[in-house]
Amino acid sequence: MKPPASRTWEQESNVVFDEEVLYQNRFKDPQTGIMPLRLTTMPFGNAHIYPEAPVSTPDGQRVIFARHHPPCGFRTFWIADLTSLAIRQVTDEPDATPPAFTPDGSASYYFVGNTLWRMSPESFEREPIHQIAESFTLAAWTSTISHCGTRLAVAWMGDTEGGVLVIDLATGQSRSVYTREDIRNAHAQYCRGLGNLLLIQVNDGMERDSEGNLLRFTGDLGGHLEVIDDEGSDVRVIDIGRSPYERIQGHQCWLGTEHTVISTTHWHEKVTDPWRQNRIVTATTEDGSRRVICEGDDEAFTHVHTTLDGQFWISDCNRTANIYVGSVSTGRFKLFCNSGASFGAHQTTHPHPFFLGDGKGIGWNSDLTGVTQVYVARIPDGFLDDLES
Repeated sequence: MKPPASRTWEQESNVVFDEEVLYQNRFKDPQTGIMPLRLTTMPFGNAHIYPEAPVSTPDGQRVIFARHHPPCGFRTFWIADLTSLAIRQVTDEPDATPPAFTPDGSASYYFVGNTLWRMSPESFEREPIHQIAESFTLAAWTSTISHCGTRLAVAWMGDTEGGVLVIDLATGQSRSVYTREDIRNAHAQYCRGLGNLLLIQVNDGMERDSEGNLLRFTGDLGGHLEVIDDEGSDVRVIDIGRSPYERIQGHQCWLGTEHTVISTTHWHEKVTDPWRQNRIVTATTEDGSRRVICEGDDEAFTHVHTTLDGQFWISDCNRTANIYVGSVSTGRFKLFCNSGASFGAHQTTHPHPFFLGDGKGIGWNSDLTGVTQVYVARIPDGFLDDLES
């Protein structure tokens, strides 16, 4: 058993424990009154991981985030405790990948090279448990863990193809369950409800040169989404995008615990019209039925996430950096806050908003201060009531 990377909880938040300063009302969002809590301050690239990964504990009290050190390229992972607003380093390996929590919060898992490690969520002690074949190069931006907590799936990427690897957490047995030439980042996601279904992103028409360098991310119709069981069978194409009139953005997740996929899209009524980016769409895996659950005006919905019960969605706007919350059943939505993010070329400058594990708070990234930091805010009582009425 390896000792924790650090035993020190550090205070960096914008809640100052000094009676002359405290937490000032000027930090409130001027339109909604939401009080954003900044969890980090140091001048490194601080950012949480993609929202489809379980980076928050089920009780919503702790969040994993990455800290990048640009001069040396070193990256470590930290955890934030939302009760104390303190943060603590949890990895110190140079090539560690983002730790992901099991659905019950009893452990988190991450890779160091091709070795899978398990971490205690209480002591943060770590131990290597399985070794993956060296023939696989893991594209482990995120890992995803099955609803039952017994299997882990991770993307892998080669020079000419990519796919998804599934690992039995008890035995360490691993197998590649999906392989295609046009996969760059599978964004594999286990269904959050019963069953072992995996949601996979396919980049149709992706082109590489002879040395494997990416020349074209997708073809003329964009990418598409597929669902498979984690044995690699029963492939189903999701009816979102892959059309001259609609394209996926590559930001999608499961709708709560349902066997339904939710995604932001680009769309237009005529191929000569400009693309619009104001729709959020769902499609089921059983019969393929789909529904436009939200169509905004000038909002450019981008990253999307939902509460575990599938009642509410959250998304950011890449024009204004606003973060919106909405009802899946009614389609109504409202501003939560403006993140202040620049939405630049680097992914860490995108908010990537997500619901905390208990559905009572929201996390996001922002480079409002000039350096990307991690923020959270609790959802005020009654704030979402008018979306359902």
